[in-house]
Amino acid sequence: MGIAVKDKKIAAKERIKDLIVLQRELCSCFSEDEYNVFVFGSYPTVRFEYGKSDVDIAVYADNLDLYKGIAVKIEEFFGNRGINVDLFFIDISIPAPVFLAPLRAQIQFTDYYPEKLREFETECEKELNKIKRSIAV
Repeated sequence: MGIAVKDKKIAAKERIKDLIVLQRELCSCFSEDEYNVFVFGSYPTVRFEYGKSDVDIAVYADNLDLYKGIAVKIEEFFGNRGINVDLFFIDISIPAPVFLAPLRAQIQFTDYYPEKLREFETECEKELNKIKRSIAV
């Protein structure tokens, strides 16, 4: 294993530890049974590059005001670290394949994944399959 790969693995582990700090901060401010934060993309991996990459985060919350409060905390957290954030709200009124990546992310901050969110994930999958079928024709 080259030194660069080893250093990237160490850096990825440190970023994951930093996510735990953010998770604890959010849990101290907001009820864990009303939202979930999904981290996906390169941030928790060895592919992340400081200054080039950003952190991809999606938030599901029962209401928009809760999302706004969580979003401010997330933006402040990463802003203080000089890391850009690609942050978006999971709007369950519009099923789209773009939501599948965060919904299937391995890093989720809470266990909050209500039935309506599961149903939304299924609808997003159906939309993806429609697109695949239309391309295959």
